[in-house]
Amino acid sequence: MGRATNIYLARHGETEYNRCNQIQGRGIDASLNDTGIQQAQAIARHLQDISIQQVFSSSLKRSRQTAETIAKQQRLDILAYRDLDEMDFGILEGKPISEIKSELKHLHERWKSGDVHFAFDQGESPNAVFKRANNRARMILEEHQQKNLMFVLHGRLLRILLSEWLGYGLSKMHEIPHSNGALYHLQWNGSGFRSLYINKTDHLTEARSKEDVVS
Repeated sequence: MGRATNIYLARHGETEYNRCNQIQGRGIDASLNDTGIQQAQAIARHLQDISIQQVFSSSLKRSRQTAETIAKQQRLDILAYRDLDEMDFGILEGKPISEIKSELKHLHERWKSGDVHFAFDQGESPNAVFKRANNRARMILEEHQQKNLMFVLHGRLLRILLSEWLGYGLSKMHEIPHSNGALYHLQWNGSGFRSLYINKTDHLTEARSKEDVVS
């Protein structure tokens, strides 16, 4: 294979669940808040000089709204897939993180120990999430080889996919940093992935600086 496929990934912009530090998984379909909208616009501006051929998102509003902002800048439509939705955290969804610290500690300890098939009550395991999302992503990559592709995804999902794609393994997915509006750039050569940058956020700082000047 000649030229590599460029994969740009973003975590969706902020929602009120993010701002209030509440668990937000597949079952929470929240919209972006004002900060999230600004973050989506900052991503779009940052990528405006890159010719993106296709933009993909999950089926959830926060991902689609962020993706639509980027796609509008690129004069594209988005393709949204349920397979790219965030992990389902089961009965923990919607709860303040401060109230479920022991449950989350238990989850993370199980996963770090290598028990990546473990899921909390009514939720999904990292392994199950990787299978559904990776299958869809691989289909997309096969269909769009040697192009510049944009994926707007979710925090835990990014950790799950990138930990496997970059060789960390799911038990070390916590080593992949993420924040609302952050960008990632990978290249795929048809058999493997390499990372050009992870959790890039300087475009968000630039956007805040411009707002400060205006105000």
